[in-house]
Amino acid sequence: MSGGQISTDLPYIRKKAVEVLKVSYPTRDAAQKSIVAEIDKFYRTNYPAIYQARRAVVEQAGAEVARIYLRNVFPDMRVTWGTHPNNIGHNDSPGCFRCHDGSHTSADGQTIPNTVRPAMRFWQRVRRTPRS
Repeated sequence: MSGGQISTDLPYIRKKAVEVLKVSYPTRDAAQKSIVAEIDKFYRTNYPAIYQARRAVVEQAGAEVARIYLRNVFPDMRVTWGTHPNNIGHNDSPGCFRCHDGSHTSADGQTIPNTVRPAMRFWQRVRRTPRS
């Protein structure tokens, strides 16, 4: 959405996108077809005036949501939406502190410290490194 491929002017597009992304589809091809069809049906049924006036925008949103699915979900490998949650933030998960809690100790007695300074230095270096 922040990239502009999905119009934020479409009512409930984020909610509908998350809903169709969480569905378990038998194949990637079935997912792509179903996601596009579900987004289309949602606006055609619930917002017919918007659908008629902005059909291309609705179709673009459906296609982009399908692309998001295809970039992130691989049913044959059992990788679904949410299989690998993003643990970088601290709002919805313990973030760094899921490991940096002072209680993870290796066989040789080394403990991951409960300070984030070493990790912060690492991320600062990564951000300064130019990408090619």
